[in-house]
Amino acid sequence: MECDERWRLLEDRYILDFERLFEVRSRRNWLLAQWVCSLIGRNDRDAYVAEVIEAASSAPGDKIILKKVLKDLKDAGEDVGGATIEKKMHELMFTAAEDMARESAKL
Repeated sequence: MECDERWRLLEDRYILDFERLFEVRSRRNWLLAQWVCSLIGRNDRDAYVAEVIEAASSAPGDKIILKKVLKDLKDAGEDVGGATIEKKMHELMFTAAEDMARESAKL
């Protein structure tokens, strides 16, 4: 295998890994929004999920989504701390990855 071909394969793998991480993180954000929506008692679940997804897409990383859901929880009178949300985000990342792996296996 020539160097150029190995480089192209490595580059392709990197792009696939990046796309998969993006998809898993998007699924995690959707799951998080559903969870928070149930805690704060909003009846417009789809609208709330859209708000969270929009916030998540407005800036890279997890800080903006963490800030948003913490504010929403506080505004709803829920006493949930940042460490709890971060732990839930971590758990949901694994849940999202497992869900997507199962879905891929069915194809």
